[in-house]
Amino acid sequence: MFELTEEQQDLQLSMRRFSRREVRWKARKLDNAPPGTIDWELLRQSCDFGLISGQIPLDHGGTMDPMSTAIALEEIAHWDGGFATLLSANGLAQQALAQSGRQDLMAHIFDAVIQGEAQREPVLGALAVTERHIGSDLIHPAVSDPARMMVTAKRRGDTYVLSGRKAYCAGGNIANWLCVFATVDDNRHPDGLTGFWVPTDVKGFHVSAILPTMGLRGCPLVEFYLEGVEVPQLHRLTDEGAGRQLLAALSASGRSQGAAIAVGIARGAFELGRQHALNRVQGGGPIMQHQMIQHMLADMATQIEAARLLTYKSAATSPLSTSLSSMAKVFASDMAVKVATDAVQLMGAFGTTLKSGAEKYFRDAKMTQIFQGTNELCRLDITYPTLQEAGLLP
Repeated sequence: MFELTEEQQDLQLSMRRFSRREVRWKARKLDNAPPGTIDWELLRQSCDFGLISGQIPLDHGGTMDPMSTAIALEEIAHWDGGFATLLSANGLAQQALAQSGRQDLMAHIFDAVIQGEAQREPVLGALAVTERHIGSDLIHPAVSDPARMMVTAKRRGDTYVLSGRKAYCAGGNIANWLCVFATVDDNRHPDGLTGFWVPTDVKGFHVSAILPTMGLRGCPLVEFYLEGVEVPQLHRLTDEGAGRQLLAALSASGRSQGAAIAVGIARGAFELGRQHALNRVQGGGPIMQHQMIQHMLADMATQIEAARLLTYKSAATSPLSTSLSSMAKVFASDMAVKVATDAVQLMGAFGTTLKSGAEKYFRDAKMTQIFQGTNELCRLDITYPTLQEAGLLP
């Protein structure tokens, strides 16, 4: 049996209280707000729990290992998957910077993050990887001929000039800095993929669109373009052409966190459905008395527990495994969609209304099958080692 340590249980209880007290009441407001809306007070409150700096490496002042991160994200996603996704996106940008090994940049940025958190002034980062015509095929080893990239990095002496457009950048409209992945290849091939640290107050950075999304609206998705942005060589995060390796290493963490968010969303949908079954009177008694409803809820609870255990295993494995994290992400997100669908079904016509809250969980759950690599790509990553061992793939 998998048991949390006393410290992990304390974290879980703390996050549960914070989420119930603060996130719960702001989730609907964020969902109904114009695209790009941020609840800054909620971010400031997150500073009090170390949620802004948590994923910084422990030797640089961070406080959360992958398991702690999974626990916290599930509790927050229980009430709002979007806000949990925003926190995750910030943390993954911090991890990208950490995996670059650039001690000078880490010291500078991570100190600013920790100091900002202490003053309740969040200093946020974001990952800028995806473009309109390229995304998952950037990192999967089985893709032999990926699309050409839009964002290029041209070297001029000790400086790189970045130009082009990025899409679907989570939290890019509020980030203080970005980890931008651009190609140095003259033919715009992803083999030249290289990581760069870019502050968002630099000349030539422009947010061009905030995208309306079906779910996870507490985490804005934005498009931005870089217009001749000059980046010093010292701000390069990887060797030229080594960006894919960094992203591949980062994918295991992102998918483990995505699985935790999916579990939290499913839990919220399940609890709505269960409460409705206890309160809804039909035929002289609550519908919970009907075995069909009991079976539906039993299946939902079982699936959530199984997904949580797989998520915990993926987060507790050291080093993180891309294959195992992909399993957790696929299973948990598919489960979340099934549980949210059943919650709407159980609630009938009321479940389709905005007032029910179930339809929000349904929309949020669907998003988890897409982010951090589509489930189709994740399935390829699960089977890739087998094909590689058989000599069918390089």
